[in-house]
Amino acid sequence: MKATAASEPLRVLIVGGGPAGSSCAISLVRLAAKLGRTVNVTLFEHKTFGTHYNQCMGVLSPPIVQLMEEYLGLPFPRELVLREIEGYWLHTENRSIYLSDTSSEHPEPSLATRRVYLDGFLLSKVQTAGVEVVVDRVVDMEFTGDSVQLYTEGGSYEADVLVGAFGLDRTMGEALGRRTGYRAPDFLDTVVTKIHPGLEIVNSFGNRIHAFLPKRLDIEFAALVPKRNHITALIAGRKVTSGTLLEFLKSPSCSAVLNFPYEVQKVFKGNFPICPAKNFYGDRYITVGDSAGLVRPFKGKGINIAISSGYYAARNILERGITREALSQIEVDFAEQIGDLWYGRAARWLARYLSFFSFFDPVIEVAGHNENLRQALFDSVSAHNTYRSVLGRVTSSPRLILELTGAVGLSLLRGKQPRA
Repeated sequence: MKATAASEPLRVLIVGGGPAGSSCAISLVRLAAKLGRTVNVTLFEHKTFGTHYNQCMGVLSPPIVQLMEEYLGLPFPRELVLREIEGYWLHTENRSIYLSDTSSEHPEPSLATRRVYLDGFLLSKVQTAGVEVVVDRVVDMEFTGDSVQLYTEGGSYEADVLVGAFGLDRTMGEALGRRTGYRAPDFLDTVVTKIHPGLEIVNSFGNRIHAFLPKRLDIEFAALVPKRNHITALIAGRKVTSGTLLEFLKSPSCSAVLNFPYEVQKVFKGNFPICPAKNFYGDRYITVGDSAGLVRPFKGKGINIAISSGYYAARNILERGITREALSQIEVDFAEQIGDLWYGRAARWLARYLSFFSFFDPVIEVAGHNENLRQALFDSVSAHNTYRSVLGRVTSSPRLILELTGAVGLSLLRGKQPRA
């Protein structure tokens, strides 16, 4: 494969204008200027942010502010923050516990935003940076020895390298897969809706997210997120539907927090990856964000990783090249996230089955008086730490393991659920 010389203008096509694609475009322009390189970037996005709904809770975890400033050179748009999230309520069918960050004297809050506005903000900065933004849908692509050919509904474009930032768009994933060894990551489905119970009830939530581990195998987790004037409700699992969402909203554990029924006007379907994609980079292409599957297994820090993966992809393209070998550096850049995959799967499996068999109730009982376990639960729910660290915090304490084993064993001997 013929490489592009550093003295030649580099042509880059980016498919997708969400946080990952926008971050890559901005980073390419900024880094090229520092390196004295000439780069021509074209970004394709067929959605109109602000009109199209984004199937996302819109909660940004630390250190999002520092990431935007360091990687993109942008001040964080504080005007987009709807609430600063101070903590989380974790609910099973019979128990609840409040979780907050006790590991720091001045913990940094998560930020509840409306995702489409954040996406619109970043895309506007892409245009300000001088990147060509094409409002058109990409339908196919080809790779030759010297270039990438991209086909849209309105025309065709040629460049040296392709950046896939198309999320889990099936059409684009299949198109890239036909031409390369790329295979989209495994994923969970989500169903999201907005509920308007009145400002008084929204404010009564405070700046807290309610997370649920229902006693059913089809829902892996659910959440109620207070925004400025509404509450976002979300469920995630294999093959969840709008009917599954309504069943959850009517369940006793959810009704104890939000007394349903309220009118549910619109329901949106989405999905998110739970593992890295296969061959998420290769000769003349690299995928970023959800397309690459570089996220925490419980969908933690998705925006953070979108921004950082866009930045690292841009840096590797400019500093190392566009061959598979050159782009393989991305695995080193994200070694922590990739290495955390198996720990995340173990955490998902434990949470799912402990909750289904009501064994998460005694775990919450123990967490009520054990600060170490309570912090581990907070780190897991909030995505403030890796699952390796979360499981390590628990397993490093023999006393805590004995206490948890005893509490679960006692619950099993009772032959019934612990009392609420």
